[in-house]
Amino acid sequence: MKKLFLSIAFTFISLLTLQAQTDTNSITVNGTYQYSMSPEYISKMIVSLNNVYYDAQTISISEVKSGYYDKLEKAGISSSTLKEDLFAYNLLGYEKEGTIVEFRTKSIDEMKKFLSVKSLGVSRSESSLEFELDPEQAATYAEKAFESAKKKANAIATKVGRKIGKAIMISDTNYSKIQESLYYGNIKNNREYYISVTFELL
Repeated sequence: MKKLFLSIAFTFISLLTLQAQTDTNSITVNGTYQYSMSPEYISKMIVSLNNVYYDAQTISISEVKSGYYDKLEKAGISSSTLKEDLFAYNLLGYEKEGTIVEFRTKSIDEMKKFLSVKSLGVSRSESSLEFELDPEQAATYAEKAFESAKKKANAIATKVGRKIGKAIMISDTNYSKIQESLYYGNIKNNREYYISVTFELL
């Protein structure tokens, strides 16, 4: 039993020593690359008789909708750019008739114009932005972030009298598709591509 205990203890100490040697022979750093994007802005409006608090007995949903569309047209928003989603409205469980109107645009000024239009029976549901990196863009940004990581690793290694070798591990956890809410005014079009790289430490 004593020999077994000593054997286990020796193995454990050996593993710790090996781990310590491995840790001192590598360096892990983060690299980033800032890029600009041109997202698509999306806003959804609830057009519903539930939002009508007066004349509710005399007005129809078609009148509410046409009144809203007329105001959008006057503001320069064509009805052809709008999409209705009756199923999404039904999922809300409202008692009265209605629909959800969705507007998409690449122009933040167009989105601001759309959001500024107020009309009877209309309330905001959600506003967001979407952007998707294609594989070529992602590869380019990853390369730039790797260069940033390598530069940082070189600087740190030099400070401690060491040099870096080859990259032995790269972690890239960036999403190819970005979806963000605009409720907090988050309309900055600059983002950072982030990777983590482990280099040999010579």
